Amino acid sequence: MKKLKFILLLLPFFFNSCEKKEIEGPSLIDLYSDLEILESLKVVGDSADFANGENIYFTASFSKQIDWEIRIEGLISKSIKIISGKSNEINQSNSTWDGGSSLLPFFNVEDCNVSLSFANIEDTISSQLNIQVEKDYQNENTVLITDLENNFNPNFTGFFQSGCIKSLEEGGAGQGGKYLKQEGTCDWDWLIGYVDYFSNFWFDDKNNLINDASKLYFNIMIQGASTISPVTSLPNSLFKLEFYEDENGDDYYDPSSEDRFDLEFDINWTGWRMVSICYNDLIPPSTNSGNGIKEPAKIFKLRTLLLANPESGFAKADIDFLIWSNGSPILN
Repeated sequence: MKKLKFILLLLPFFFNSCEKKEIEGPSLIDLYSDLEILESLKVVGDSADFANGENIYFTASFSKQIDWEIRIEGLISKSIKIISGKSNEINQSNSTWDGGSSLLPFFNVEDCNVSLSFANIEDTISSQLNIQVEKDYQNENTVLITDLENNFNPNFTGFFQSGCIKSLEEGGAGQGGKYLKQEGTCDWDWLIGYVDYFSNFWFDDKNNLINDASKLYFNIMIQGASTISPVTSLPNSLFKLEFYEDENGDDYYDPSSEDRFDLEFDINWTGWRMVSICYNDLIPPSTNSGNGIKEPAKIFKLRTLLLANPESGFAKADIDFLIWSNGSPILN
């Protein structure tokens, strides 16, 4: 009898200790119930002037927590912005849009299609919005080298192999209306061509660059064509960036005593893409003769090079919108 009493005394403790105070993981409603749209998609701030800091956001509500995605596509530019989340409500806190792009080119002044879709559900909700003034990426935290809208600056010199193309084109740009077309084939040299962008002729004053290499980003739009070599089965187009520093301030780069920092990468994509590089991630060549300290304020020029294996054939890397940004990449 004493043993039975002991067991009975323990039972309340056992059941209390097994009692859950909170439900862990997704609720049964979220897992198994049908989705009901309680409030349909609405656009707040239509016809936004993004250049003056106006924003657009969206509202909607649902019967359960669910993964959702808003896709905005410009009818003229074909630019795309993706906003996504998981919730039972879309509101200003999780859907504000400042006019930026997820996929290039940039948005223009244009109408846009908007679609709201849900995970594992075929149906979508559609709407439209208007951009009155597109987003301006030039501000106190950026230094524009060139956007090519005022034609190609003749002070930016360079060289392209005979038969290869470097030309200013209009229409189909990554930003604005113009871009620099760069392509060609050279069967005797790795170099297709290069351009020198001297800092004295940048669109904005280079003195606005922060001199902290870990917080400074170089951004460039590059349009590729996924040119794969039939010989090597590797991407044909190799792009290189070279940054030359004038350490003694004499308006000249001396390779025997001053720094150069580089980066090269394959162009293995099709269409426009924004490439953003932290200045701190650049690498000095083995022949570098400077002090080895990255000092952005002393940049004398930037050189962009399009390269390709002579055995590989055609290479392409169009460029647009070369710009520095302080603190973070231009598309953050």
